[in-house]
Amino acid sequence: MCAVDVSRARARLTRPVVALLAFAAMCAACSNNNNPSTPTTPTTPTTPAGTVTETLNGIMAPRGTATRTFTARQAGTVTVQLARVEPSIAVGLGLGIRGATGADCKFSQTVNTQAGTTAQLTASVDLGTYCAGAYDIGTVGQGGATVTVTVTHP
Repeated sequence: MCAVDVSRARARLTRPVVALLAFAAMCAACSNNNNPSTPTTPTTPTTPAGTVTETLNGIMAPRGTATRTFTARQAGTVTVQLARVEPSIAVGLGLGIRGATGADCKFSQTVNTQAGTTAQLTASVDLGTYCAGAYDIGTVGQGGATVTVTVTHP
């Protein structure tokens, strides 16, 4: 009678089976399934919903400005509020786009106002970069003025 070493026979059979399974898995992962009858649609990243509120706290010198740049992530409504001015004076409040040098804000919408609890400016905007802020209308004294401007945008 012939004695068979079971562990050796199992090892000889197991290695080819493992190699075959590994090869089959690699082939499946490299599938060339270019089915022309199933069109694919590219996905577009979605923008976060809702609005963002940004606050500018600044000190404005006589004949000066205090502005902030912000980016609207999608079209929508921007509101600008002069929330605080110390000392309590009227100043200009504006909304616009950055100048060509990026150093100044070209206001397209302005209002002379005192601090309030609601937005003094509202505008519809497209996706893009804008700026908002306060500017002296001749009322800021030698000590300057502390301003708080709140911008809410999409």
